[in-house]
Amino acid sequence: MQYKTQFIKIKDLPPADSFLSSSESAYLQTLRSEKRKGDWLGGRFALKTLLARESGLLPVCSLPPARPQTLDTAQEEGGAPLSEMSVAALEVLKKIDVVKLPSGAPQVFVGSVPDARSVSITHSGSWAAAAVSAPHTFLGIDLEKIEKRSRAWVEEFFDPTEQDPATEAHLTTVWTQKEAVVKLLGRGLSLNTREIIISADGLRLTGRALEAWRAASEPRIILNSVPFDNNFIFTVAFAPASAGAKFGRILL
Repeated sequence: MQYKTQFIKIKDLPPADSFLSSSESAYLQTLRSEKRKGDWLGGRFALKTLLARESGLLPVCSLPPARPQTLDTAQEEGGAPLSEMSVAALEVLKKIDVVKLPSGAPQVFVGSVPDARSVSITHSGSWAAAAVSAPHTFLGIDLEKIEKRSRAWVEEFFDPTEQDPATEAHLTTVWTQKEAVVKLLGRGLSLNTREIIISADGLRLTGRALEAWRAASEPRIILNSVPFDNNFIFTVAFAPASAGAKFGRILL
């Protein structure tokens, strides 16, 4: 397994108290916006169901489908609609606790025991997604809707070498790749996306992003970006934890 993914339609989520741990329920109460609550719940539910599936805590038939299959040929086609998940299955999800670290990255506990696997969460529009990879690997994901962006936004966050072609699909793809690498490096908002440069020549880091990569023993980072649900781009940034490895070519 390199990594596995799970996608969830946010509007189809079961009631929050049916799958959240006590600490997650407490954190939910601190969120004010209903949109923020929905996005947060979608990400947690996607990650919990993915971990339950990959840990063998529940049979695949009791969990939602994992799509899109284009990202991972080992994903299962089967799975139950969210509305058909049993009370017993949801109780298992309550035992998986996803805690937010100071960096913003998620840390998983299964039955109060820390889980060493790498995980990442994202959401955009009506979708939430999660990914998991083996311990001692690096992982980051991002999902964004393809839409028109202002020129000011492009000039603020993109290096000139990243702006051609200036199509909505290209800029959205590059943005998801930048965000996925930020998550992979585990430094959250302390990194500037302009320190992550993605061009035809490959991936180049500068400043604090470069420092974070070196501190992680220079893992070989591979980017996988695919269209999703007609008007979204989904990107996975993945790297095995091999000291001294250099960047791989970007896979688009």
